[in-house]
Amino acid sequence: FNFNAAVMGFASRTWMQEVLTSFDHIVANASNAARLQEECDVLSLKLARCKGSIQLSEYKAVMLASLRSLVRDWGSLHEVSWTWLWQNVERMLKVMLGKPAKQEAALSAFLCSLDETAKMTIRNEVYAKFFAMAPAGQEFFKQSTTRLHFLADKWMAMTLDMYREPKRMVEELSALGLRHVGYSVPPDLFGPFVTAAVQVVRSLAEDEFAEESFRWSMSLVSRILTRTIVEGSTIVMTAINANSGKMLRTAVACAPRGQRALWMLNVQVGTKSISPLMLAVEAGGLDAARAIIVDLLTIRADRDRYYYGVDALFGRHPDILRRLCMDAPGLLPALLDGLIWRSRLTESGRRRVVYFAKH
Repeated sequence: FNFNAAVMGFASRTWMQEVLTSFDHIVANASNAARLQEECDVLSLKLARCKGSIQLSEYKAVMLASLRSLVRDWGSLHEVSWTWLWQNVERMLKVMLGKPAKQEAALSAFLCSLDETAKMTIRNEVYAKFFAMAPAGQEFFKQSTTRLHFLADKWMAMTLDMYREPKRMVEELSALGLRHVGYSVPPDLFGPFVTAAVQVVRSLAEDEFAEESFRWSMSLVSRILTRTIVEGSTIVMTAINANSGKMLRTAVACAPRGQRALWMLNVQVGTKSISPLMLAVEAGGLDAARAIIVDLLTIRADRDRYYYGVDALFGRHPDILRRLCMDAPGLLPALLDGLIWRSRLTESGRRRVVYFAKH
């Protein structure tokens, strides 16, 4: 792509690199309209940080030239398909081209104009409206008033940071969404929360454009968090949230042997990941954590190879012994027992034993 861009005289178009970085996610989610819209919205914020004019048709020319040279049996169907995809992406991007800078300025001016009384109104009214719309949300906001006010200030700042630093915010929101998976937060609570926040801001904002800027940014933040929670809520995570060893064994029973350990040690969304095992230990879900450790350290085999999760466990958590000593000493016997293999046969009253001490 970069070679073709240079040959065609577009080497100085720095914005093309932003599109190229996001293009893999765009293509992978071409059939998911909501996710495609999210990717295009984030990309529009990234493009807004680039200097110079942006002609999206230039990217299409370089993209098609690169694809023609890579695909051996390139034909009219390929041409039509990739052209259709880019036309949809271009249509979504054009809606926002030139707007993010204006929206950022309007939202920044609004937030700077808020005095302490207005900020306190937002902190209090948002939760009151949210709890009225979704009473179930009260179960997830049991912290002190000071903590709730801190969270309100945090998400208000996020709406502005989304315009200023979209790359960093997407990474932080992915990590935040994965943490919410461990809290068992239902994704359908984000809609009422956004509605409550927009209603409160509407009552304080004199500039309709500032209100629209806040609503658009808050909606994008909500969509990213919702997607992260949905993608991260695997059947293993559901079992951990219920702290059920039986549910966890049922969940991993359908995993391929080669991926069984990965299901219990890594849940990844984008570039961020969490460990179901450590999440269970930190949340006090000892039944689920014990079931994970026992399952990982069970030796299995098929006709080709043996499967033993000790390397995967210590590769993901080199400090697993220290962590268990500090947070869950009751799990140490399960871990240490799993590092010993005992023969089912006895010879002269003795049983052969293998200690796995590699780590």
